[in-house]
Amino acid sequence: MKKERFTVGARGSALSRAQTAGALDFLRARFPGTDYRVVTVETPGDRDLTTPIEKSAPDFFTRDLDEAVRDGRIDFAVHSAKDLPPKIADDLDWFWLPERADPRDCWVVRASATGGTPVVPVAGETPATPIMGETPATPITGKMPVVPVIGVSSERRAAYAKKVYPKAKLLPIRGSIDSRIQQLRDGRYDAVLMALAGITRLYGGTPPGVELIPIPLEELTPPEAQGYLAVVFRRGDARLMAMRAHFVKAVRFVSAGVGDAGLCTVQGMRDLEEADVVLHDALFDLSLLGQKTEDRGQRIDVGKRCGAHTMKQAEITQLICDEARKGRRVVRLKGGDAGLFGRLAEETDALTALQIPFVVRPGVSALVAATTGTGLLLTRRGESRGFTAYTPRSTGTETPQVAFMATRMASEEARRLVREGWPKTTPCAFVFDAAGPREEVRTATLGTVRTILPAKVEDRPGLFIVGRAAAGGWPRLGPLGGRRVLVTCSDAVQARAMTAVEDLGGRPIRWPLIELCATRTFGKEMADYDAIVLTSPSAVRIFFANCTCDLRRLGAFYTCGAGTDAELRRHGIASDVVPATDFSAAGLIAEIKKLDLHGKRVLRLRSAKAGADVARALRRAGAKVDDVVLYENRACAPEGALPPFDDVFFASASAVESFFARYGAKALRGKGVLVMGGPTRAALPKSFSAKARIFDILTPNISGTVPVNNKEKR
Repeated sequence: MKKERFTVGARGSALSRAQTAGALDFLRARFPGTDYRVVTVETPGDRDLTTPIEKSAPDFFTRDLDEAVRDGRIDFAVHSAKDLPPKIADDLDWFWLPERADPRDCWVVRASATGGTPVVPVAGETPATPIMGETPATPITGKMPVVPVIGVSSERRAAYAKKVYPKAKLLPIRGSIDSRIQQLRDGRYDAVLMALAGITRLYGGTPPGVELIPIPLEELTPPEAQGYLAVVFRRGDARLMAMRAHFVKAVRFVSAGVGDAGLCTVQGMRDLEEADVVLHDALFDLSLLGQKTEDRGQRIDVGKRCGAHTMKQAEITQLICDEARKGRRVVRLKGGDAGLFGRLAEETDALTALQIPFVVRPGVSALVAATTGTGLLLTRRGESRGFTAYTPRSTGTETPQVAFMATRMASEEARRLVREGWPKTTPCAFVFDAAGPREEVRTATLGTVRTILPAKVEDRPGLFIVGRAAAGGWPRLGPLGGRRVLVTCSDAVQARAMTAVEDLGGRPIRWPLIELCATRTFGKEMADYDAIVLTSPSAVRIFFANCTCDLRRLGAFYTCGAGTDAELRRHGIASDVVPATDFSAAGLIAEIKKLDLHGKRVLRLRSAKAGADVARALRRAGAKVDDVVLYENRACAPEGALPPFDDVFFASASAVESFFARYGAKALRGKGVLVMGGPTRAALPKSFSAKARIFDILTPNISGTVPVNNKEKR
């Protein structure tokens, strides 16, 4: 395959070169077939080592690299994300890479200064008393002078150093990381406050001759960008926008309903619970933003009422785009229904221009609440055949027409509208099975409406839309480009899988083909085990749903990967044994081989179809093992024939077996196949396993896809 080659810009410092190399290794692994050439570019921050950071220009560390991007000398630049200016120039675009280094700040001290008796901030005195509500600061453990000289590079770090060591002498420190550490070694400072991420990226650990003492996040809150790397490129570069689509999450536009939080949909509430950032209007019932959303992420009030604007619309739109480019899961929460007078198009148009996928959730509008909810019915059989809804604030000239239950009468309705003066070229559309698994949109004009009618009109009731609105439709964005993905997994992982499909721009269709049924319950006998082995997120969920034992009395937990460990942590428990890379039963077995389990009693919980390899490995390690079936996989399927789809996603071998048993191999001809994990791929017939692509629903990515000229090559 022909390689796509990029020229990449970086600053000349050792840190910039090291972190750029790490970023490019990450991109090569994520996008096989791409190659990168690095050139170094000096910036004002490299030339000027005297101006304090707080007094420098916003583009102090990016200016020359920005110019190199603009004039085409480089395709993109890699920066520490916190070096980017608050507002990126309009002719540039950007995104954060997803893997964050340790965001904490740390004390850096000479190795000879540590290892002694713990001391208070100033010898013989107690730490400064914290202000009410502040977190007490932690002094360095070791021997420090009575009046230490501390190097600081920001007002934030200076304030913290003064809180910990009130009598310290604070001196500014500038230069590269290796230069600052050398100044410490040379004795110009007794301690320096620095970002841990940069040091570990440059040295891969602790530099020689110094010791790093991380500061807890609750003591010294870092900037939100600390630890992230950012990519800056020319606005409109299709290759980089397609690459970015693999790292951003689809923005969710949630219609919150009106008046009562209960009118928000179940899906909307799920979106809120999973959000990192919620941008909300001035809703009537803010209880919608419950404790779960407060714990999970940031809330930002962008509401507008009667001319009183918290933010201007352009600022709201920019904020949505910026938060999405950081890799955050953004929910734009709107009152009523987002598509009715909610300025939705302005926000989605901006995301479309950036090729960032989004999802729009319909909601209960004020129109429905004020009429159906009060008895002021707008339609009555034999009395009114429809109604007109509008706003006097709009400057538009057209009022689209919408006809319900109009399939049979569509041709006649089209002729009537033409007689009333609508041009025959006016766009029109039919929407069948709206929001259902067989949703379909057919478009034409009033003069050609017959071409989009189903063969048997009585079989496809739908809405008939006439006007420029009928020529619209959401764009197909992201790596999946609007493809309809059949999600076959059990309810245990269905919601997570559908979220991952949406994040990549796909349209998930809920179609579970297996159900997980617990085979037993667990009580106080669980306290007798030294360890419990669970090798799937589903096993964790089922175990805790059927366990009545005091969780504090449970032993260690052995799991097979990040997904299982993440599910375990939802119950306040972390894995004691988990593979670092190979997230499979084989990976766990490799970890078990390192253990001495003689005299230990271990409970292995598994599905009825799982093998006994893990139990055998435990016994070989010396454990007394009870190998117990936790749940059974039972085949199931929604009623009716398969809906139209482009790809199918399998999360387990059981789902594969259920699909082929019910629909046969013919149903997959010409379709894409996405699978979670090697064992699921192995369950496919050979003709399909070869083309099946790995799809991880925890960190959504489709292996083997390379964005080139805004297309995917395999």
